[in-house]
Amino acid sequence: MAALPAFSADQAACHGVWMADEIASAQAAVAPTGHAALDAELPGAGWPLGALIEVLQPAPQGSVWPLLLPALARQAQQGRVALIQPPHEPFVPALVAAGVPWSQTLWIQGATPAQAAWAGEQALRCQDVAAVVAWLPRAQAADLRRLHQAAASTGALLFVLRPAHAAQAA
Repeated sequence: MAALPAFSADQAACHGVWMADEIASAQAAVAPTGHAALDAELPGAGWPLGALIEVLQPAPQGSVWPLLLPALARQAQQGRVALIQPPHEPFVPALVAAGVPWSQTLWIQGATPAQAAWAGEQALRCQDVAAVVAWLPRAQAADLRRLHQAAASTGALLFVLRPAHAAQAA
């Protein structure tokens, strides 16, 4: 049986892969979370930009807004915020009060899970979109990879919300 070729840290850095022992020193661009205690725990002290941040929820109707709104408000100063397939109609007064102007917000509903994932990818490819929050409970690995690549191409903030049992998937 042939041995697999070694993968050096330099090669990993070229491909955007963080080695486990280097994650705390990663120099990736970040957006502050708006929560000092969380920033203190995250590599780079914030949400990574140009990466997929998967938020696993025990129940799809659970509110993630308190966690996400501070970062979304900051990103809304730089561009639009796209909400893809939220489980409930966005409550505009709450978004505006948190600093996310409705004029900077795109609310996109897909008829199928595949259309929702595609809409998220297309939103990320728009240069004037600074953040995407996508509720994709049935996303496939290929969908997630395309979303990650689209976010990496523009440096946008990307949250994908999925059910907690998705943690068992590769």
